[in-house]
Amino acid sequence: MTLPDWLTMARVVTAFILLILLQACAHPPVPLWTAWLALTLFVAAALTDWLDGHLARRWKIESDFGRLFDPLADKLLVAVAFIGLLGAGLLPVWFVSLVVAREFLITGIRLVAGQKGIVLAAEKVGKHKTVTQMVTAILALLLLAIDPSLPAGRTLLDVAVIVTALITAVSGLYYLAKNYPLIVSHVRRP
Repeated sequence: MTLPDWLTMARVVTAFILLILLQACAHPPVPLWTAWLALTLFVAAALTDWLDGHLARRWKIESDFGRLFDPLADKLLVAVAFIGLLGAGLLPVWFVSLVVAREFLITGIRLVAGQKGIVLAAEKVGKHKTVTQMVTAILALLLLAIDPSLPAGRTLLDVAVIVTALITAVSGLYYLAKNYPLIVSHVRRP
C-alpha cells in the first residue's frame, strides 16, 4: 500500500473516532473540548482527502484501491458527520436522508461496475459534491463548538444545507444518467 492509500485508511479510522465524539455531543450540555476535537478531526480528515489524491497523481501511484476506497472513505466520513450532527439537532432529517440515499445509490452503481471488472473513478461533479458536503459539515461542527443557537450561524448553515442538497441531488442524477447503460445491462429479465 502507498502513502495515499494509508491516508485514505486513516480517514476511515477518523470517521469512527468522530462518531464517538459526535455521540457525546448529542446529549447537552456538550463538553466544549469534544465539539472542538470533532471539528479538528473532521478538518484534518477532509484535508487528507485532498492530500491523498494530490500525492497519488503527483507521484504517479494511483491505484484501483485508491479509486475505490477514496470515495468510500469520503462517504463514510461525511455520513458519520451528518448523522452525528442530525443527532445534535443541527441538520434536518430530509437533508441527511438525501445525502445518505445518494451515497447508497452511487455505491450500488460502483458495485455493479465492479462485478463487470470496471472501477469507476470519482467524477468532477462528485468532487464538487464532496467539497460542499465537507464545507457544510465544517460549518455545522463550528457552530456546535461555538454556539448552536447563534442566529447568523444558523442562517449560514441553512444556506449551506440548501446549496449542498442541490449539488448532491444533481451529482447523483448525473452519475445515474451517465452509468445507466451499465445498470440496465446488469438487470436480468425473467
